Amino acid sequence: MQGDFFLTNWFLEGMKWVYYNLTSMNVTLTIVICTLILRAFSIFGDISSRKSSRKMALIQPQIQKLQKKYANDPQKLRAEQSKLMKQEGVSMWGGCLPMLITMPLFFCFFAAFRYWASEHMIELLLTANTDMEAAKEMFTNFKFLWVCNIWEADSALIPVLSKAETFLATKNMANLLYFVEHPEAIKVFEELGMAIQTSSVVNGEVVNTWQFIASDNAIATYNNLTAPLMEMYPGYTNGWFIWPIITGGLMMLSSLLSQPRPKKGEQLTEQEKQTQKTSKIMMYIFPAFCLIACLSSSTAFAVYWSFSSLLMVVINLILNKAFPRTVAPVEPTPEENFAAKIGRK
Repeated sequence: MQGDFFLTNWFLEGMKWVYYNLTSMNVTLTIVICTLILRAFSIFGDISSRKSSRKMALIQPQIQKLQKKYANDPQKLRAEQSKLMKQEGVSMWGGCLPMLITMPLFFCFFAAFRYWASEHMIELLLTANTDMEAAKEMFTNFKFLWVCNIWEADSALIPVLSKAETFLATKNMANLLYFVEHPEAIKVFEELGMAIQTSSVVNGEVVNTWQFIASDNAIATYNNLTAPLMEMYPGYTNGWFIWPIITGGLMMLSSLLSQPRPKKGEQLTEQEKQTQKTSKIMMYIFPAFCLIACLSSSTAFAVYWSFSSLLMVVINLILNKAFPRTVAPVEPTPEENFAAKIGRK
């Protein structure tokens, strides 16, 4: 996977190690273990965010005094607020920390699952070329619940195996880690007429690469190899959009639980307002993005994201209990003080 972010390589290698060494090649269990490990690291960001929100609530009375004192001097107000928060060890952007951690991990995992799905498809084709019965047994293991092929999207609009044009659109074979580890496989695809060697000049040097080609012969070869496998699920599409919908729903629930919930009459701190804005964006936009991502990736990725979102729901419920929202006391206005004095008299 030349040119990819190094974390993508690490995630793919880590998942494959768990897959082959710890789970006896069980995809679901591999996803569960890897997700638990990742969440164990990211939970520290969630805890830090909750602690930061609590500190922000505690200094809210001092911020209110500054707001009244420098009501006509916004520049001085920002400077004094920044000074106060620095003294108290509070970060304005502390509430965004979980998202800043989660987003890079998401894109790395998205790429890693995409490559892993390509590797399984390559192995399936290579096996079908030499032993169709073994390929059928391998393909049977791709089934997961109602999804015929876990390495394709859970969608009622696609077949159980990629079309030839889609698979052969992966141009540079050197970008796939499988061919780095198994260079002999490139020769097999060349003999099948599905790949060619090309040359290009990079920094004055000639670089040879191998590419899949979508020629009529390559498409025919691909269809001949996959036809007996497709006959195992005649007339089937690969799913019913269920995993993308589950993933989107869990994402929305997780975002909802992470939002600060003031009681009637309570005020939100500035950090809570920022967190609430971020959570609202995630609650409405991210589930829609989630549906698109899950429909353009494998079911294995959708299962990972669903389980990860379910863990976040549980974590948010626990953190809501462990770090209850601290209500910032609101100083009474001069009119309220005057009314209180009159009442005491």
